[in-house]
Amino acid sequence: MEREKSTGIMRVRMLGGFSITYEGAAVVFDRRSPAKFIQLFQLLMLHLREGIDKAELIDALYGKDGVENGNSSLNNTIFRLRRQLKKAGMPEDAYIIVKKGKCRWSENIKAVVDIHQMEAAIEEACMENGEKKEELLKEACSLYKGEFLPSSAAEAWSVIAGVKYRDLYFDCMRELFSILKNRGAYEDILYISSHAASIYPYEEWQLWRIDSLLALNRHKEALKVYEETASLYFNEFGLNPSGKMLERFHAMSSQIQGVPSDMSEIRRDLREKTKGKGAYFCSLPSFIDTYRIMTRMMERTGMSVFLMLCTLTDSFGVPIEKEEKISKAAEKFQTAVKLSLRRGDLYTRYSSCQFLVMLPGITQENCFRVAERISRLFKEAGGGSNRIRCYISSLIDVTEDFGGLKHGITFPDGWMRP
Repeated sequence: MEREKSTGIMRVRMLGGFSITYEGAAVVFDRRSPAKFIQLFQLLMLHLREGIDKAELIDALYGKDGVENGNSSLNNTIFRLRRQLKKAGMPEDAYIIVKKGKCRWSENIKAVVDIHQMEAAIEEACMENGEKKEELLKEACSLYKGEFLPSSAAEAWSVIAGVKYRDLYFDCMRELFSILKNRGAYEDILYISSHAASIYPYEEWQLWRIDSLLALNRHKEALKVYEETASLYFNEFGLNPSGKMLERFHAMSSQIQGVPSDMSEIRRDLREKTKGKGAYFCSLPSFIDTYRIMTRMMERTGMSVFLMLCTLTDSFGVPIEKEEKISKAAEKFQTAVKLSLRRGDLYTRYSSCQFLVMLPGITQENCFRVAERISRLFKEAGGGSNRIRCYISSLIDVTEDFGGLKHGITFPDGWMRP
């Protein structure tokens, strides 16, 4: 960053991190010093416009510490902050003005703070229309680099401010996207939604990414975003794709276009990118499509195909619901499932604690052996007292009566035949 020449401006970043510069040079505090004076500075910047009551400052800084003389503690913290600012290279000044029970930042040093720049841009945008409004909304969105003061997330005042600025950011983006969509500016939507998704990988922003890519006829990229999002939701949150997300998936599947030059190019696109050991993992929509194809093949060939539902349970056989417990065992669970199956088998994550497996060309007898193998590998991998409960059924049974997976196996010593 180029050094600003004699501007006398202090710039403060509070979104996505915390930093201070004065005339372009970094202002760095003594890290060995207590953190209270830094919080004091942050609170002064948060309330830059109107100042903050001393009583509110005392409560924010010392409320949970049980300090007897809050006023004296605040005065000491103000003294430390003044000393640190001067030591860090700031010009001579009182910095903090205390008057009529309020503390505020000195007007002698102009402070430009990202949160107030963002608020000002949004306020001005509310009074504008057309290109000017769009420009101001874009400016506001670009200022949001991440959560408000992530290093102060344990402080109540920081949490409240964080929710406020996150909601402002979300509302700003929704209004901006509506404007951009109306004029077909999908490249802009893609850029802004991708930035938002990097901070908050929520489905809403992923859907905007997918929709903009579809509108730009970049269907393969849209499909990649879908697959990454579905994987994230399964692995991190234990959630299935929503109805809206599944709609996008089918839209992408039907709209992937482009004419390859020859069959070799098609084969390159279809080929697996890596050839690892074990069964083939796919998304739930892909599994559903494969299931439907297999049921049609069974009608013609009479091939035997079984469906197996594997559920992670506690030592009492109750499905595990707590995310913390699931996350610790999930990787071992998935590895056990993958390595217990053949390369020609197929599996998907059905819920946070369940995998759905398709076993073509196999007997029911061998299905039980697969189940035993999954249980053994899971325990060997350090599954602890957790168990894996399995239900097995032929695709014919599932197709005919929708009765689900019939043959349940769940015994303390592992898999056993019923």
